[in-house]
Amino acid sequence: MLVKDLMTPSPLHIAPHRSVADAEEMMREHGVRHLPVLDDDGQLLGLVTRSSLGRALPGMGTGLTRFEFSYLTSSTSVSEVMVKEPAVISEDEAVEEAARVMNTRRISSLLVMRDEELVGIITDTDLFEGLLELLGARRPGVRLTVHFPDRSGELARITKAVAEPGGYISAVGGWYLEEGYGAFFKIENLAPEEVVELVEELPDITVADIRGELVEREE
Repeated sequence: MLVKDLMTPSPLHIAPHRSVADAEEMMREHGVRHLPVLDDDGQLLGLVTRSSLGRALPGMGTGLTRFEFSYLTSSTSVSEVMVKEPAVISEDEAVEEAARVMNTRRISSLLVMRDEELVGIITDTDLFEGLLELLGARRPGVRLTVHFPDRSGELARITKAVAEPGGYISAVGGWYLEEGYGAFFKIENLAPEEVVELVEELPDITVADIRGELVEREE
């Protein structure tokens, strides 16, 4: 899965001369937390986020009268509060690299570039949606979790055992344990008890968890 598979293309943006009040209104109206700042030629200048607004104007809402608050937000331009060197990423980068950069830098979005052109934005919410997709969280079926030795061929043994009687694996993922390896499978066409029986016949494979119910895959 690549960044372009999860990003929001052609994201909502704002001009640098617009006010903070305009930015807040746009965010509220469209339900977004990030606004790229582009000039008249479409060149990326910066990024405004809800958190950057709060950091740039710490006095807003703390002891100000309603008039003072309104005046401050309407007289302060986006260019004064924007992040001037926002983090960017290529649309063809892997999503795990986007997640790594966002986690390392403690940020909630990356602007997606094609050469010098802004083509999208990917946020922590997008990554969460991608995780749900990778885990098969929205797909019905039996969810099997197993533990086994960290050595070549173990996953193949499990997938073969499930596939031979007609089981269909719609999602799979794995992680390292202190000793060995863990993996989960989302399986259709087989009942939980069938899956357990098949897997428990395999040496060195431990069923750690199984849940869900038989779902027949639609052809």
